[in-house]
This record gives sequence, structure tokens and C-alpha cells, in this order.
Amino acid sequence: MQNKKNKLSALAGLTQTVLTIVFLAGIVFVNGFWTEAKASIEISFAYSLSNFSGPIPYNWVNLFVDEPRNEIYVVDPQEREIRVFNANGMEVFTFGDDGSLGAVFDVAVEKNGDILVLSKDNSSFPILRCNFRGEVIGKITLSDFPSWLSDFSPTRMICRNELLYLMDVVSMKIAVTSMDGLFKNGYDLMSLLEIPPDKMFGTEAGGFNVDGNGNMLFTVPVLFSAYTLSPEGELKGFGTPGSAPGRFGVVGGIAADESGNIFVADRLRSVVLIFDSQFKFQKEFGYRGSLPDNLISPTNLVIDGKDKLYVSQFRSRGISVFKISHAVPEHQAN
Repeated sequence: MQNKKNKLSALAGLTQTVLTIVFLAGIVFVNGFWTEAKASIEISFAYSLSNFSGPIPYNWVNLFVDEPRNEIYVVDPQEREIRVFNANGMEVFTFGDDGSLGAVFDVAVEKNGDILVLSKDNSSFPILRCNFRGEVIGKITLSDFPSWLSDFSPTRMICRNELLYLMDVVSMKIAVTSMDGLFKNGYDLMSLLEIPPDKMFGTEAGGFNVDGNGNMLFTVPVLFSAYTLSPEGELKGFGTPGSAPGRFGVVGGIAADESGNIFVADRLRSVVLIFDSQFKFQKEFGYRGSLPDNLISPTNLVIDGKDKLYVSQFRSRGISVFKISHAVPEHQAN
């Protein structure tokens, strides 16, 4: 009996030691989420983007949130179409499916409601200006570009603070223009990351976004890293390869909320990781599975002004929408 008590006491002591080590490491497993101790962010599944037939089985698509009109635009390059959804996630309009826009890559909306579509026409990448019906009413011509951007082939476009941010994900170059296409600034990410010439082939951007302050966010899968780039050119990176919580497998989309938290999609691990503004791991969620809050190879991310996160996925899983809640610390709640 005494030996049994000693064994139980030793087991309890070992368990307490392990829990203490895990807590001090800052990572615990709570309700199906790997999270840092006292993380203040809660994530809950809300719905999937749908039409009257049910959730739309999207694969690889790009997303844009038109906050003034509470609408979400989804660009499907494979189908060459753009669908518009209301704030409840229901489809309200489709255009481009007649081939009038060419090969579409990305979309943005101006303050006046005009829709900008980044497309491809032979070897050029025009930005088409469309009315609210999706009818082409003009074209934006890129001008005053420097010679080092002569081969610029953008496939991503972000509209933020009356500026257009265009990215060539293959050459990893970014051009910032006025809303009329006039060149304002540019960044050669290969040079900033000091990628040697023999390593450039295959080094591409996995995700691209711009926060409310004009900071550019991007990921590079082969480097297992995510980065922020300020308008002044200050580059900061973070990320560690691995399969454990908080580590990167194959990184994809990236986005930031209004509190400065950074969300990074991991296609290999089928999770979305959350870091604070100092790049400290907070928690991750998703995981491969068939439940509503599971994810399958998440690709692109966008966050609207109402703390809703939109996640596109592979295997016809469609676009899942999650609600972001910021918990109030106990000392503030009291």
C-alpha cells in the first residue's frame, strides 16, 4: 500500500512538473486549440460563403473586402469570374463569367464604387475599371515605372489608403501606384531578403496583404517565414520551420487585424496561426478534418472591419468565415 502511494505521489509530482514546464514554455492545449498561456483572442466558426444551393465549393481563389459597402468579392481565376457576397455570406451578384474580363487575378473597389479588376491580356496585365454591374468602362495604365520593373507581371492587387499595391509573386517585386496607375514606390523583395541568384528560381511569395498603416505583409514558403515591410522599407521577419504549434510548414496567406495581430495560413498543417504585433505566437486553429471549424490547406486570408476572418481552402472546401473576439483581461474586467 505504501509503495502504491509513493508511486501515485511520484506520478502526481511528475505531472505537475510537466505542466509547469509546458506553462512556462507558454503553450498549452485548451478545448482543441494550441495556444500560448493567457492568449486574449478567441476564434469561432461563423459560416461559409454560399448561394441558394449551399456553400460554394471554391478551391484556390483571391478575396477582397469592400468595407464601406459590407461586401466580399471572390476572384476565381480558374472560372474567370468574380462573385460578390453580402455581409451574411450570401451571393448577390456574379460577373466576368462571359469572358469579357479576360483571365482575372484580383479585384479591388474604389471609394466611388467602381470595381478594379487585375487581369491578363496576352503579355500585358491591364487593370480594368468596371461599373457596379461589372461592365468595363475604362482601363488604368501603369506609368512612370523604373527600368528594374520592366518585366513586372503582377498577379496580386491590394487597394489601401487610396493607393494600389501590385505584386509579382514570382519575381517578388512590389509596385505602389496612385489610383490612376502612376508609380509611387517599389520594392525588390529578393534584394531585401538577400536571396543569392542561384536560389532565386523557386523562391516565390506565398501570401500578400497590406494593413491599415500601409505595412506590406508577405510569406515565403521555401524560407518558412512571414515578413512585414514598412513603407520606408524596414523589413522584419519571423517564423521557425516545424510541425509543432507555432511553427511553419508551408506558409500561405497572411493578414493583420486592427489590433496588429498577424494571421498566417499554413497549407501543410491546415491551420491558421496567430501572432501578436511583436511576432509572439498566440494560438492556432483549424486542423485538417470535416467539421465546420476544420480547415483543408488554407490559402488566402482577409479580415474585414468587423473582426471577421475569411479563409479560402483547397479540395473544394470553399471559404470559411470565422469571428475574431478579443477577450478582456481579468484585471480590466474587474
